[in-house]
Amino acid sequence: MPRHQNTAARRARQAQRETGGKYTAELHKTTGAEGRPGPFTLGELLTACGTSPDWTGEHPVVDPEWATEMFDFAPLGGPVPYSAVLLLLGLLTPASRSTELELESRNGFHSLIVACCGRRFEMVLSQDDYVTERCLIPGCESGPVSAHSTPYCAHQHLPERPEDELVEIARAWGGAQREEFSAGDPAAVPLGKEGDQLIATAVAQCAFFPVRTALIEAAYEEPEMVDVVYFGEQAVKVQYAMDTEHFRLERVAQAAHRRIQRIAGGRCVCGATLQNGAGPKVPPQFYSAACAAAAGRQ
Repeated sequence: MPRHQNTAARRARQAQRETGGKYTAELHKTTGAEGRPGPFTLGELLTACGTSPDWTGEHPVVDPEWATEMFDFAPLGGPVPYSAVLLLLGLLTPASRSTELELESRNGFHSLIVACCGRRFEMVLSQDDYVTERCLIPGCESGPVSAHSTPYCAHQHLPERPEDELVEIARAWGGAQREEFSAGDPAAVPLGKEGDQLIATAVAQCAFFPVRTALIEAAYEEPEMVDVVYFGEQAVKVQYAMDTEHFRLERVAQAAHRRIQRIAGGRCVCGATLQNGAGPKVPPQFYSAACAAAAGRQ
């Protein structure tokens, strides 16, 4: 048996020989008995990646000619592909070697989820070069709207965020877009589908106005500062871009409002017919402020 296999792997291989069972099932039993491995540093993972011999076991998911080259790393519950670790390193840049990671879950030789720096990554173990960012909420298998500024999935967990967090996310996304695009033309900063998704989410949370304000001001400028930061024709162009986005996002919000009411079947949980003009503090899925409060919405 190769000396680089970890304790769990050795026990699983021994149990496989003794019982004739599948290696993955025995590995799952072994790691389950020992508990989930504790945190480890990025430096420890890279050292193992650079110094460990190839894992010599038989990959139980893919045929030998298609199996990726792997090395054994106990904190990740068993063998992992070299290429996946290098891809993970690229996604974590500029993290330091002392940055801590932790295994969230491992599905045999199919995939694993590792958490680091408030982010989650899925590493596929049955092929090369496959590491994907996942929604920040543990257990969620969906991808985030944006890895760096909107770390939640669009259809389930982003809509659950409270107003103040949505405002912060909007500032982060708008600021990231401004940093990337404003050097060429400060009036041509795109808010993109991610910005539209934030607006649609804010409508459901009755937070459209503060989220729109945060998004536009972060991407362009505070209205009272436009003439201070920019001059002449450029100031006019920036102000025009801001006004245009205000009206465009209003249309995005109206479409989201109609979609939510359509999904709700046109009726509130109290049975009343939903109205377009229920009030600025009444989410579109409720008939009145009293209905929203009764459902736990403030």
